[in-house]
Amino acid sequence: MKNILKVVYTTIAMACLSTSSFADSGNFSGFYAAVGGSAAGAELDGSYTSNEGVVDKGTGGKIANVGSADLGYNFALGSTMFVSFGASYTPGEAKLGKADDAADAADINIKADNFYTYYIQPSFMVSDNTAVFVKLGHSEADVKITGDFTGTATNSMDGDSVSFGSKTVFGSGMYIQSEAGITEYSNISVTDVGSANENGKKGSAKADPSIAFGTLTLGYKF
Repeated sequence: MKNILKVVYTTIAMACLSTSSFADSGNFSGFYAAVGGSAAGAELDGSYTSNEGVVDKGTGGKIANVGSADLGYNFALGSTMFVSFGASYTPGEAKLGKADDAADAADINIKADNFYTYYIQPSFMVSDNTAVFVKLGHSEADVKITGDFTGTATNSMDGDSVSFGSKTVFGSGMYIQSEAGITEYSNISVTDVGSANENGKKGSAKADPSIAFGTLTLGYKF
């Protein structure tokens, strides 16, 4: 959360210092649609509790390149500011992490797909066709956990997303946007992992996923 607040404060401060007197937020008003490409790094900060109650903590992660689609509407708020309301969808599957034990008796694979983000994006003009922004969103995804377990496992996750970047629109209506940000998801878990001890108890695992990303988007404002 501290990192998210730093991003928000930095973006607002930068916008206030650089707003142009020649700005015209009307250049951005209206519906828009876009496609984007992202480089994303997923991290799992979690723990495994064995059937004997021993807790092992660890961190793992994966890097992936993904594509996305984006739809929304820009509302002008005066000449130097506008706000966007939109949604983005990222299809495909991303590997979030993998846990292996030495005996191959408690291996777990964690994947996610169908990423949705619903967002609000305040933007501040720095010239007549360029703006800087901070994007605040709520993200959801389906989770697939496979491996050596017989209990229950999380099948979805959601969390908060924040990013910042810049957006430039051209006379044709085409625009290009670049941004960097992070999404912090809620806890995921799996029960009855591995083999049982003499009392019939098995292990369990839980983790807090987060995804850092950089995205380049090409779109059209109608």
